[in-house]
Amino acid sequence: MMTSRERIHAALNFECPDRLPVSDALWDGLQEVWINEGMPADVSAADHFDWDITSMFIDASPRFETIIHSRKDGMITFEDRAGYTVTKTDGIGGTLDFIDHKTKSEEDWYQKTKPKMILNDPSGTARIDSASYFCHIDEYPTWEEAKEKYDRIYAQDRFVLFTAYGPWEATWRHYAMDELLMDVLEEPEWCADMFNTYTDLLLEVLQRGLDEGMKPDGLYIPEDMGFKTSLLISPNTWDALLKPCYKRISAFLQQHGIRFLMHSDGCIWDLIPRLIDVGVEALNPLECAASMDINELRKRHPDTMACYGNISVSNLLGSRNDLEQELLEKIPQAVNGGFIMHSDHSIPFGVKYEQYKWARQRAQEIFEETRKQTLT
Repeated sequence: MMTSRERIHAALNFECPDRLPVSDALWDGLQEVWINEGMPADVSAADHFDWDITSMFIDASPRFETIIHSRKDGMITFEDRAGYTVTKTDGIGGTLDFIDHKTKSEEDWYQKTKPKMILNDPSGTARIDSASYFCHIDEYPTWEEAKEKYDRIYAQDRFVLFTAYGPWEATWRHYAMDELLMDVLEEPEWCADMFNTYTDLLLEVLQRGLDEGMKPDGLYIPEDMGFKTSLLISPNTWDALLKPCYKRISAFLQQHGIRFLMHSDGCIWDLIPRLIDVGVEALNPLECAASMDINELRKRHPDTMACYGNISVSNLLGSRNDLEQELLEKIPQAVNGGFIMHSDHSIPFGVKYEQYKWARQRAQEIFEETRKQTLT
C-alpha cells in the first residue's frame, strides 16, 4: 500500500498508483448538511472519503485591515486583507458580491498597496495557516504556531499542498477585474509591476516557510484565466506579463523539490502548452461546462500535464446513470497515472451525501477493474 503522499507523486509522475487518487473540496457548510443526511458527525470529510490531498494556505496579501461592516440576515459584508470588499452568505459557501477594491489607480498602487506587500509586516504573525486565506477574518497564528499546525498535518501522510493566489488572481482582488482586463493592454508596465511584486512576496513567504521547517509537497495556485469558450487575455499578453512570474515560481519550486499545480476555470486549451513550458505539472479543475475533458487532454498531452478534477458537478447533482457513464469514460485514465479524481470545481449545496459517497465507491471499483484488465 502506498501512502497518500506516495500515491499523488505516482499520479504526477504518470505511474500506476495502488488505488484511485482522489481529493475534493466541499462548500463551507455542506458537511453539516451531509451529517443531517447520514454522514458520521465525528469524522472529517477527508478521513471519511479517504482523500489523498490536504492543504495549508499562504497569505501573500497586502494585509489591509480586515473590517466587518455588517453581519445580519445571514449575510456578511467585510473588507478583506487582500484588498476587496465583499458581501456573501455568512459562514457558508455562496455567491460573492464584490463591492469595492483598494487599488483604484496607479498612484494608489505605488503609494498605498505596494508598500504593504512585505513579508515582515507590523503584525509579526505568520503568513501560513491551516485555515483558508479566503475570508480569513481571524488573526493569523505565530510562525511557531503555524509550524505546529504543519507538523500535525504533515504527519497524516497525505500530499500537502500550500495554496496561494497566483499573480493574476491576487492582483484583481485589490484592483478590480474589469479594470485589470483593460490595463494589461493600456498599462502593461504597471500591471507587470503588480504581478512581479506579488510574486516576490509569494516566494519570500515560501522561503520563510522552508526556513521554519515547513516544506509542502506541492504549491497550488488558483489562477482563473478562462471564460467558458476562450481565454480572458490573449496568449501574447500572458507571455509578456505573466509567464515571467510563473517561470520564477517554477524555478524556486524545482530548486526545492516541490511540485507545481494550478487551478483555472474556463476553456484554456490554448494555455496548456504554455503552462507545461513553465513547469506546471497538474491542472485543476478541467471544467466540463467549458469543454475541458481528461480524455482529450491525454490525446493532446499524453504524459506532460496531469488532471486534478474533471468530474462534472452537474452529474453529481443529476442522475446516477449519467454520473456512472461519466465515471466509466474517465476513471480508467487514472490507471496510467496523470489523473486525480476531483470535481470540476468544488462540491456545492445540492449534491447529496449518498450521491457523492456512491460516486467515490463506484470510481474506485472502475479503477480496480481497469487496473486488473491492464495487468492481465
